[in-house]
Amino acid sequence: MEQEKVRAVPVLDAFLVIVVAFFLVLFFGAFLYIVVGEGPALVLSELIILFVPLGYLLFKHVDIKRYVGLDVNPKLVLLGLASGALLLFVDVIVSAVFTSIFGVSEAIEQSNTLITELSSTTSGLITVATALGLAGVCEEFAFRGFLQSTLTRRYSFIPALITSAFVFGLFHFDPQLVYILSASTAGLVLGYVYHRWNSYVVSAIAHSTVNLVVLATLLLLS
Repeated sequence: MEQEKVRAVPVLDAFLVIVVAFFLVLFFGAFLYIVVGEGPALVLSELIILFVPLGYLLFKHVDIKRYVGLDVNPKLVLLGLASGALLLFVDVIVSAVFTSIFGVSEAIEQSNTLITELSSTTSGLITVATALGLAGVCEEFAFRGFLQSTLTRRYSFIPALITSAFVFGLFHFDPQLVYILSASTAGLVLGYVYHRWNSYVVSAIAHSTVNLVVLATLLLLS
């Protein structure tokens, strides 16, 4: 009942906002890559994903805290960490299955190589860890807190979950499909977690936790 009192976001607006964020990341992110380098570009690209929907909600005077579920308490933090462990388990299995079907993803290999190379210095490691931590905060705000929440209010949970997870997957473009399908599956888990606890905090912590664990694993294996 509480959700109904929050100013609604039109579905078309929500999709347009996500499309704008995508093209800004694509083109402005490439510009940043040339101007400031790979590491800072990663951080700034994540912030773009956050600021576009956040700016829209502020412009429309939407109660952001209630719209995305922005309460913070120890229980939600622990749920986020536990959900991160679940997501990591699912991600490992799903990635192995898709890799066996479609082959090793060059997009994922290139991403892992970039992360490992950037992390070879202390400043680079801090930048990469910041970018991967921000990915959970920024992407969960855009895809779960903003897009999925908007679709759920207009339709219902299942179509909202599937659609937001698919769009999330497309942001991780991969001609071999492995990255797209793996990210979409992760989006389904994160979307369920978000809906189950009605908390952006839980899904953001889960997402960031997995990213940082993957970073630690890459560094240990390199």
